[in-house]
Amino acid sequence: PEKFHLSGQTHNVPRPSIMASSAATALYKYTYTLGRSLYVPLTSRCNSVPLPQTRGPGFLLPREVVEALVRVRQAEQNLPLDFDLTPYRSGLDDDRFSLPPYDMPVVNGLYPPASLASFTEYNQKKRGEREQDANALYEDDSLQPPISTLLDEITSRIQPDTGNFTNEFDHVVIAGEGEPTLRMEALLAVARKVKSLTGKVEKNPHNKTSHSISVRVITNGLCYGINNFGYQTKGALFPRSRHVVLRDMIEAGINRVSVALNTANRHEYDVLMSPCCYSSRNDSVMDQIKPSNGGSAENNFGSLTEHGLMPGTAHDLVVEFILEAAKVGIEVEVTGIDRPDVDTIEMDRFVRMLMSVSKAKKTPKTRWRKYFN
Repeated sequence: PEKFHLSGQTHNVPRPSIMASSAATALYKYTYTLGRSLYVPLTSRCNSVPLPQTRGPGFLLPREVVEALVRVRQAEQNLPLDFDLTPYRSGLDDDRFSLPPYDMPVVNGLYPPASLASFTEYNQKKRGEREQDANALYEDDSLQPPISTLLDEITSRIQPDTGNFTNEFDHVVIAGEGEPTLRMEALLAVARKVKSLTGKVEKNPHNKTSHSISVRVITNGLCYGINNFGYQTKGALFPRSRHVVLRDMIEAGINRVSVALNTANRHEYDVLMSPCCYSSRNDSVMDQIKPSNGGSAENNFGSLTEHGLMPGTAHDLVVEFILEAAKVGIEVEVTGIDRPDVDTIEMDRFVRMLMSVSKAKKTPKTRWRKYFN
């Protein structure tokens, strides 16, 4: 038998095995494709039940997808990127696999909460200078997978040859097993990179194959409840108001979001999603930092679940994000899982009411995803 490591545990599996392709690993470690969409996962960590897990125990994914998502897990835990998928292969379809069990705790942030000593107003001037420099689209956050690696993979896929633009993709989707808004610096950097690559081509009238690539984020919508709204505290460059989150998304080139609301019932949401986020009476960053260990905010990083969140509050945060995104002109898709214990009729009615504020000509409807037992 062969040993392999997954989520910090060692497993024995028999040969023959289906190992991650060494060629694919060398070229594209973390990004993957589905149809004409390029997917970019930023993290495996989540502040709720991970969205792939909400699809049910029988949910299967193509091999390329599972390989990429598990590599993200491995990278975040400093484990080898080579692993064996044999135990997770579907008995009905040799090319589809289930994700290994998710055994990581939910988190309310990947960066330590800001302290009063380090907090400053969001520095618009410095942010503007960074965005104007094509070679400084981001500040490294020292997390895995590295932002630079993700951007290199995106460039290689969208512009495989210097100066030549491929029309292989219509969309870049920032999504994966974890919640992408936990890493706002990486999320914005990916969007800016796509914008910079496609923008150069669109200005060339001689390139007949050029076309715009939309950038979409698949999220649980809980970004308003994340430490510092998902921005790293390095240099104290993060927003005081949560409304800067949507503004930054728009300026970076993100024009679509898909939000997993999943139910119209506030309390059922808590049961389905097990959200982990701060609650507050206003949208100030500092008011959202409530150390549960009696110490300072800096020492509270890693305290994961109990932050005085009132029942139903997480659902309210998702609803507010949907409403505000629709109001500022982002195309919003609200999704749900079609499972027996969810009232789909009530959910459809609730979504129609929410999306009535949308600037879209036609009121969007709920996109129902299948539940796999």
